[in-house]
Amino acid sequence: MVLQVVELKKKIDRSVDREKSEDMTKLTLLIAKIQEKGAELKDVDAGLIDFPAVRFGEPVYLCWKLGEEEVEFWHGSEGFRGRKALRPEATKIV
Repeated sequence: MVLQVVELKKKIDRSVDREKSEDMTKLTLLIAKIQEKGAELKDVDAGLIDFPAVRFGEPVYLCWKLGEEEVEFWHGSEGFRGRKALRPEATKIV
């Protein structure tokens, strides 16, 4: 689904005005489906997704980017630039 979002966004960026409306509607629906699962799409172009979680009793975000095989990173409120390696046994998704 994330790959579809990234590809559709690229198509919208290249398209002429009359084509954009339908594609924007599709993009909005895909993003809504991602959000329904509790994820937050942080960067449409990169396919960057955050999942709210708790790590050692602190609220954090599990972080996944299109192309990564699994969720291997987390960060606090500082965002993507503060990504750190994840130890799966220390984290639970909320």
